[in-house]
Amino acid sequence: MTIVYKILSVVVNVVAMFLAILMVLSLPVLFSSTLNMLSGFMLVCIVLYGWFSFSFQRQVLKKHQKVKPMLRDMIKINGYISLFYSTIIIGGMLVFLKQPGMLLEQIKQMGVVVELAAIQSMLYTVFFVGLVLFVHILWTLALVRKFNDFFTGNEK
Repeated sequence: MTIVYKILSVVVNVVAMFLAILMVLSLPVLFSSTLNMLSGFMLVCIVLYGWFSFSFQRQVLKKHQKVKPMLRDMIKINGYISLFYSTIIIGGMLVFLKQPGMLLEQIKQMGVVVELAAIQSMLYTVFFVGLVLFVHILWTLALVRKFNDFFTGNEK
């Protein structure tokens, strides 16, 4: 395990923590429509992916302990959904980074006064987080395959 993977893991876990807090504070909004529930489901998957990948890192990569196969399954399920969501984030941010004025006009129509530089910095931050999440998921899935022998337990 390299230092780069550890740094990516810290970023993913910090983002997952903030997403968990944000979701708890916005529960009424998440249940207000079907589209919000779908987004909320994907955000929950990111939080769960952060939790399970941290468990994998701590137990398998650091301590070389055997774990239950359920951990592998949870990493894969939540990882694939989070990978899909991070792809959507990256694609959306690329569109807005190419034409930030489009987003700026939409925000101004809502009555919010904001500068273009602030919008661009927010877009770059979200793009960076989506990219970190994307790379971390692919790396973790490769590590799960590499360390597949550590997933043993009560299999029937």
